[in-house]
Amino acid sequence: MSSHRVHPLHLLFLSILVISTLSCSSADISPVYDTDGHELRADANYYVLPANRAHGGGLTMAPGHGRRCPLFVAQEPSGHGDGFPVRITPHGGAPSDQIIRLSTDVRIHFRAYTTCVQSTEWHIDSELLFGRRHVITGPIREPSPSGRENVFRIKKYIGSSEAREYKLMSCGGDGNSCQDLGVFRDGKGGAWFLGATEPYHVVVFKKAPSTV
Repeated sequence: MSSHRVHPLHLLFLSILVISTLSCSSADISPVYDTDGHELRADANYYVLPANRAHGGGLTMAPGHGRRCPLFVAQEPSGHGDGFPVRITPHGGAPSDQIIRLSTDVRIHFRAYTTCVQSTEWHIDSELLFGRRHVITGPIREPSPSGRENVFRIKKYIGSSEAREYKLMSCGGDGNSCQDLGVFRDGKGGAWFLGATEPYHVVVFKKAPSTV
């Protein structure tokens, strides 16, 4: 009976090949860029602004629908308001990967303090309010089996020649059923809230001061 021995150098080559393939697969995905043309980083803060400032200001937090807490993700009514900065980080990604890339799972939270004294991380609410699911902050009240209520993605907006315009998506479930996020008024015609609705909200990312 003959036996085949694998040379140690062959094992080393295969290990390097696998590691290189995994690294390249992430690096090959295009980064998201801010308004200055720099790659979005997980260790920096950004304002999420509408691509057209005539359509209002940046994203912020606001109470709504008779609730004081948790706070909803909302839009500043004035185009002069930048809102609160956010921090965007890879969902379950390697800590060394600081670049935020298109169509990959990310988590988002506001870099701000609130009177609710709770997390400012975003998640999609399981409750339908006025026929829509809102993006809210704070702890997830009724986690789904997948536990992906706080998973979002940033996709390139292809309806414009401007290279740095994007749309936000909520990607719960198995990750294959993402929903576009848009802004809409509440049932009383008050604040504009972010949630799963059409048309989607086209945004740009403006770097915020690191001290914010």
